[in-house]
Amino acid sequence: MKVNSGLLRAGKWVLASIAVVGSVGLVVHKEGERSFKKIVINIENQYDNYFVNEADVMHLISAGGTEKILGTAYESLSLKKVENRIKTHKFVNSTEVFKDFRGNLFVNITQNRPLARIIRQYSPHAYISTEGEILPVSERFTARVPLISGPYTDKLVKSDLSETEEGRQVYELLRYIDEDPFWKAQIAQLEIDAKGHIIMYPQVTKQFIEFGKAEQIEQKFKKLKIFYDKILPAKGWNSYRKVNVKYQDQIICE
Repeated sequence: MKVNSGLLRAGKWVLASIAVVGSVGLVVHKEGERSFKKIVINIENQYDNYFVNEADVMHLISAGGTEKILGTAYESLSLKKVENRIKTHKFVNSTEVFKDFRGNLFVNITQNRPLARIIRQYSPHAYISTEGEILPVSERFTARVPLISGPYTDKLVKSDLSETEEGRQVYELLRYIDEDPFWKAQIAQLEIDAKGHIIMYPQVTKQFIEFGKAEQIEQKFKKLKIFYDKILPAKGWNSYRKVNVKYQDQIICE
């Protein structure tokens, strides 16, 4: 008796489907049986920033110690919720949370990097990040970045720099300094008055720099480079008390 080949093929498909469904069910069942046995935390310190440590991350993951992670079943823990908890730390730039099949919970973190530190006489200090965010200072670590002082700092700390035109101008100035190796090494402090006029204090030479407002940044630094490359070597490094580059097409040395 011959068996219809179409029926044989159909039967094979049915058996294969049952096997696949069974294996999926087995995986789901095993997933439900798994629990977390270890938490592996990796904090990226590419720029030697140490504002976030493992204790901080564990505190955030466990909601201040109120929620147990180790021993918790896979299906009971929302990885998205854990990520959102970690992101509440001001110095966390980005985070990735995932798990494997051996009971490990992996947490990878990239930190915010400060561009400058705002110092105020009677109020808390703050950092400005590479994203233009206002960050709190830390008792654990101090970043070696340019300082910002003066009456204008009270305006800067009210919101992230991206939220106001004046803030964006200061942010672009800080980025320009940070991205140029010479100016990053040379500029130690920016003092900003109530109207936004800037005086810069260098690391090495004694002259202070009247920069004006954070406008025409590239042109002003080109003039300042002429002062350092040509005028100072010709006249002597201690010949002038200040240099003014805030006026168009002028370098005023006194």
